[in-house]
Amino acid sequence: MAIREPQAGAWNFYPLNKKQLISEIEKAFMDSKKGPGSLPRRGYVSERQIVGGIVPHAGYYFSAACAAWYYKELAEQVQKIDLAIILGTNHTGFGDKITTASYYLKWATPLGVVDVDIDFINELIRLYPLLNDDALAHTREHSIEVQLPFLQYIYGNNFKLVPIVIKDIVFEEAQQFAIALKKAIELLNKKAVIIASSDFTHHGNIYGYVLFTTNVMDNVRELDYRFIEAILKFDTERFLSLIDKYSSTVCGYGAIAIVMEYAKMFNSKAKLLKYYHSGDVTGEEDIIVGYAAIEFYI
Repeated sequence: MAIREPQAGAWNFYPLNKKQLISEIEKAFMDSKKGPGSLPRRGYVSERQIVGGIVPHAGYYFSAACAAWYYKELAEQVQKIDLAIILGTNHTGFGDKITTASYYLKWATPLGVVDVDIDFINELIRLYPLLNDDALAHTREHSIEVQLPFLQYIYGNNFKLVPIVIKDIVFEEAQQFAIALKKAIELLNKKAVIIASSDFTHHGNIYGYVLFTTNVMDNVRELDYRFIEAILKFDTERFLSLIDKYSSTVCGYGAIAIVMEYAKMFNSKAKLLKYYHSGDVTGEEDIIVGYAAIEFYI
């Protein structure tokens, strides 16, 4: 049985020690400056119902407090899920435009092991034959893995995972894949949450992306808010046009486009829960990465 062992944890994205990892997650929730400032209220029933969202995937030191905003909302709005469909960024280059992995039957983190829903993957491939199945696209990819400990903290290991990573896609592909996702969820009668795992602008020489030489922190923030404005208006075509206009380094823009199109089918509303960038954490302008937590809800 193929189990995907923690990779991002081994690269220090989060602690590999279970007790330390739980402490790090709770620290992110309790952060009163960059995080929501409190742990999720167990048994609390919100008036809203999350359909999906956008969450960052940097190391926990940088972005866990931002991610905690979304996961607090999820914990308080959705008491149980059958399925977490995580749309990650394809950083490795393996696979095709949209790539899953049925090779790994389980994904492990220090908080336990989550089963992969192979039946759902097979149904999704039937509905969207262009969905590629390639374990190499997931073996050393961190964008999906870093979301799992938050989900396990909320739901234990009582849900299944559908891992998908996205490369460059156009609007029509995002729309078609979102339709396939919705159909598969309905056909298999799943209580599912769709998460786009993406950071925003990566600015600095290390990324080969330098738009600004003065007021870098403010300018990166302003640029990211242009993308976020289009997201909050559910204007997927404008969002993708802005990505092209600025040759953007928003790494998971394909995943974001899909979750936007998915949420639109439910007449969802969108809310920016939190935005900050790494410069707000480190005080450094040479390397800046933006982080946003956005929820889509009905």
